[in-house]
Amino acid sequence: MKRWKFILAALVLSGIIVAVLANNKRTIEQRRSENVLQTVIPVVTAPVRWDTLDNSLELTGTISANNVVQVASEANGRIVRSAIELGRTVQQGEVLAVLDDELRRAQLLTAEANYAKAKSDSARYWFLKQKESVPDAQWEQVLLQYRLAEAQLIQARRAFNDTRIKAPISGTITAKRVDVGTMVNPGTIVCELVDVSKLKVLLDVAERDIFSIRVGTPVEITSDVVPGKTFRGQVTAIAPKASDAHTFPVEITITPPYSELKAGMFVRVRFLALARLVGLVIPRDAIIGSLQHARVYVVETTTNTASERIIRCGAERNGSVIVLDGLSAGEQVIVTGNNVVTDGARVVRRSQQESQ
Repeated sequence: MKRWKFILAALVLSGIIVAVLANNKRTIEQRRSENVLQTVIPVVTAPVRWDTLDNSLELTGTISANNVVQVASEANGRIVRSAIELGRTVQQGEVLAVLDDELRRAQLLTAEANYAKAKSDSARYWFLKQKESVPDAQWEQVLLQYRLAEAQLIQARRAFNDTRIKAPISGTITAKRVDVGTMVNPGTIVCELVDVSKLKVLLDVAERDIFSIRVGTPVEITSDVVPGKTFRGQVTAIAPKASDAHTFPVEITITPPYSELKAGMFVRVRFLALARLVGLVIPRDAIIGSLQHARVYVVETTTNTASERIIRCGAERNGSVIVLDGLSAGEQVIVTGNNVVTDGARVVRRSQQESQ
């Protein structure tokens, strides 16, 4: 009797185990089915199309003066007179400061006297040489003394002139570094001169935009400091070589009058009269990463999968980018969902309205 009870209990337990295993199998298969469905990612796409973009370009730059010079002394000594005053306008060649010149004046007088004597001796010996009254060796010695005296006079005159610190350009004194009584050495900065007869804007243009502008391209210049006013200018120089950041330095000369603009101010520059851009266009949102290292996901319509592409970009205008290489017209690029898809992932395309 006990044996039959044991067999019956074993059969009941076996049935329970089989039922549990069957239920687990159904649950696992259901979850697998759900996972398969979850791998299909909804995305929004946009077609690669030929289009024309308005080639407007606006950049930010800094106003700079036409010329900025750090004026330095070329001699050593003590300043005995100074005409350096902040804000003072000076002309090129004007004396800004005078050094103590007593010793250099004496050296100049000595050099002038030696030169006058050597010149007189050379003239006398030249006359005697014409009459063959002096040997050639003696004439050559006199001629050598004359040339040495001339060289010493040039050196003495230069040393004396260096005691006068002169303005190398016309401009306005914007920094004063010395006063009367200050000891200076060769290379000591005494003041800063700024030439604001012309104002320029210096800015960097990306390599994708540099071919849109030329020397002479007109520009409009605005500043938040001078609201409501627009200044004119034109491109006057474009660097032939890009910087390490792959940008080209560009110089723009502002057309007078510009009394309200000052060197060092930030301004916005809008380039005018640019040719329209024609090419394959995609939305900027489709691009993952920077324009220099751009990649997109294209939907393969036959398999409904995402395919990663490396592309080369051109100009960007108003949220659209011109594609130079890597895509063909009519292909569909993912603009929403491209940050979650992977290469080869299954996708389902939705319209803009459905995504919103």
